[in-house]
Amino acid sequence: MTFIIAQNQMGPLPLKIPFNAPIDGDVTIAFSGTCWSNAATTAGVQVYLDGTAIGEALVCFNQTGMHMSLPTQFFAVNLTSGPHTITLQPLNANTVSDKNDFYSLWIIV
Repeated sequence: MTFIIAQNQMGPLPLKIPFNAPIDGDVTIAFSGTCWSNAATTAGVQVYLDGTAIGEALVCFNQTGMHMSLPTQFFAVNLTSGPHTITLQPLNANTVSDKNDFYSLWIIV
């Protein structure tokens, strides 16, 4: 079973995405998104659940200023039913996002 937290949420980062978890227990949170870099380096997105880092999605940018898809990531978490917040932050100072970047998150049971 899958529950949508956010679908094609427009940037820029940082983003705070409140949601209500419909279940208790061990679940997987899936993340996908895009960003770009202002330098030829590794950049990406750090994902937080209720203020605690649960993982990151990163990619090596060989070309600057080009929006790229981040690899879809899956994070194992333990949720309680009720209100929570996902926060998406730039991984580092070279990570850039704007209104042309989009982010999606799901709970997978």
